[in-house]
Amino acid sequence: MKKTFIAFLLFFTISTELFSQGNWQTIPFTPSSIRYDDMNFSNDSTGYISQFSEVYQTTDRGENWYLISLLDSFTNYYVRSVEFINDTVGFSGLLESNFGLSGNLYKTMDGGFTWSLLQNMQIQPSDGICGMAHYGNSLVAVGTWSYPAWFYRTNDQGSSWFKKDLSSLASGLVDCYMFNSDTIVVSGIADSLNQYRATILKSFDGGNTWQRVYLAPATNQSSYCWKMFFRPNGLGICSIEGGPAIIARTTDNGNTWTTISVYNNTNSDLGGIGLLNDTLGWVTDQHSSGTWETHNGGLNWNAVTSDVISGDRMVVIDSVTALMAGLSIYKYQIGLVGINEQELTKKNIHDLFIYPNPSAELVTIEAIAETNTYGLLDILNENGGLVQHIARQPFRKGKNSFTVNIENLPAGNYKLLWRNNERFIIRSLTVIK
Repeated sequence: MKKTFIAFLLFFTISTELFSQGNWQTIPFTPSSIRYDDMNFSNDSTGYISQFSEVYQTTDRGENWYLISLLDSFTNYYVRSVEFINDTVGFSGLLESNFGLSGNLYKTMDGGFTWSLLQNMQIQPSDGICGMAHYGNSLVAVGTWSYPAWFYRTNDQGSSWFKKDLSSLASGLVDCYMFNSDTIVVSGIADSLNQYRATILKSFDGGNTWQRVYLAPATNQSSYCWKMFFRPNGLGICSIEGGPAIIARTTDNGNTWTTISVYNNTNSDLGGIGLLNDTLGWVTDQHSSGTWETHNGGLNWNAVTSDVISGDRMVVIDSVTALMAGLSIYKYQIGLVGINEQELTKKNIHDLFIYPNPSAELVTIEAIAETNTYGLLDILNENGGLVQHIARQPFRKGKNSFTVNIENLPAGNYKLLWRNNERFIIRSLTVIK
């Protein structure tokens, strides 16, 4: 009898472990994209994604997605964020992507089937909306990653807005989260006095005043706090793009943060991040393949096999299911095993060249854009610190050339960084005398 019980216990344990396994798989027949930067659900079943001007909806928890509308007749918009405050009222935030197509905000009042451009946001042509979040009927928005760092808030579904410049604390903002109507956190890149490092800011009065609650280590200069995710008990994690592969972790609703190493790499591109529960979670590479998993709430991470490519936003559907937006839409479900027949390959859109290299005086920089985009072009030192701004502008599809005089730079090794809406590209530059 004792042997039988032990055998049953062993079988039960093994069966439970096998059942609890899962992996990230591509949802068949979902529309592919350069990258879906955001995904939002208005209820337990209905969710939204968008690319360019196209808006897709699911009504079955992400299993199927259908094109339901266009934001406008322009097809080359760049939609960075989408947020619904209820089943009918939602917003789509745009970045500047083409000449004449500025960053702005669109609103729907019928569940995403028709959209109208908001005229009262006072968004400048080169600005845009990178992230949005809501609590009740209040909605906040931030942008843009390329600076300036603006915070927006509406309490009446977009009829009126409060706008605040946070450039004294940040150069650019990417994501935001509302704990309640008064307590808000935003993430991005710090101001120049703080060496343009990944940062998180927090407000306790609805966005009127702000304080810095996290600043990445000096090793992560020119980095961003990219995407944030919070559990109801105050546990939160934030991916950091740029520099050594790290995340930021909090256990007190973002009042204090610690830096956690994910893997050994000197130039990471961490993006999508989230926790299915208080222990199990993931962080992904936002520009290519790569998924890391935690089993202790973000304290330790290990690389795992995954379909996810360019993951950038994770949404928890229920206690066993999560979705990730990226090159496609991906699903994780405890007990879901096997391999999908659908395979997607990430195309590394855009490229960057510099010549002659090494050089003592003049260099030619060619930013090859495969689609119209908006970007920053900078020279950094070996540690990622800003040395020289080259350009902040729209980049036309095709070759964008710049001639830069580097004769005043000390001899040594530098980095050329092109940040654009679709990806960040780094190339080496050697200055000789």
